[in-house]
Amino acid sequence: MIEQNANTEEKNRYQSELFANRLAKNLKQLRKWARRSRVTCYRLYDRDIPEIPLACDIYTFLPAEITDKMEAARFLMEQNTAISANGPEARQIIFEETQRTYAHIYLYERPYEKDDAEEDEWLKTMAAAAAKTLGLEHDHVITKTRRHQSDNGKRDQYDKIDSQIHISGTIQEQGQLFKVNLTDYIDTGIFFDHRPLRDTVRSECAGKTVLNLFCYTGSFSVYAAEGRAKRVESVDMSKTYTEWAKSNLKLNGFTDEEKYPVCRQDAVGFLNQKNAEVPNKEGTNRYDIIILDPPTFSNSKRTDTTLDINRDWISLVAKCLGILNPDGTLYFSTNSRRLKFDSTLLPSQDGTELYEATDITSKTVPEDYRNSRIHRAWKIKAKVTHE
Repeated sequence: MIEQNANTEEKNRYQSELFANRLAKNLKQLRKWARRSRVTCYRLYDRDIPEIPLACDIYTFLPAEITDKMEAARFLMEQNTAISANGPEARQIIFEETQRTYAHIYLYERPYEKDDAEEDEWLKTMAAAAAKTLGLEHDHVITKTRRHQSDNGKRDQYDKIDSQIHISGTIQEQGQLFKVNLTDYIDTGIFFDHRPLRDTVRSECAGKTVLNLFCYTGSFSVYAAEGRAKRVESVDMSKTYTEWAKSNLKLNGFTDEEKYPVCRQDAVGFLNQKNAEVPNKEGTNRYDIIILDPPTFSNSKRTDTTLDINRDWISLVAKCLGILNPDGTLYFSTNSRRLKFDSTLLPSQDGTELYEATDITSKTVPEDYRNSRIHRAWKIKAKVTHE
């Protein structure tokens, strides 16, 4: 038993060194990129080493007194300029920045059984390695375990997790501000992997109507509002996340609730309702851009229906296309690797395909993700007919 424990400790120590070395290497590459890209949160480690199945994300909060995106932009520009100049202020600025920085680590469920006590000890060892390498206090490293979703009973993705500490703050991403919560839920309030697609929506939506389904905390909605969309509607079934989305919109200066409505409703029910409606003259029940980024699986207590995207994607996409304006665009994304996308299953008429789908995955995976399969994404539009 003593020999077994010694071997386990040695293996943990060895893997912690591997993890620390990779964190240091990635940090050197990504820290400057993050400053140039105007992001204060990004993925530092993405299961780079198969034997160390972790994801490590960096979150650097803005100072608590900064509550405006223009003020944040000025602050970060001045800070980055001082750091680049490497003058006498740089060391103090970096120290203060570190005090606002956290590492958020997910342990992905292993494909094999491992003793819980051994796993806890292993994760503590990795967290200690991260703290030392990144120059963080130990309580600035948050660890969680992300387990596979299953349909064994009701599991509510919106439930809070049992946490004795509460850590939240404001981050900047490409000019926008977002509230994040690192401790109270499995996810923090923003998904980094959709950063490029959010930027695409922002650049395309001027003067257009936008629908953000399964909106979560409204990051796509904030980007669309910043891109001068005519109207942005956000839909999610969670009270927690719809209130969070409203807060993010207001944080960025978008307070007009008629122009930026946030609807607490089951997305499938919302789609059924809009498809049953005749297009109105105000154009508020038809859309130029729809973002469809549903969970892979959902069996929330808040609805009697179960969503399985591998099974239901055809129906969901068809309902979105039913309320899409003739020259509109549907962006459909999924994290499921099992989903078998087939463009011939999109709505057709008398055997004639009406829509074309372009796989845009490679253009939507950000630089800080080594996992190019983090999601898949398609751009779906009506085919142009030549009469």
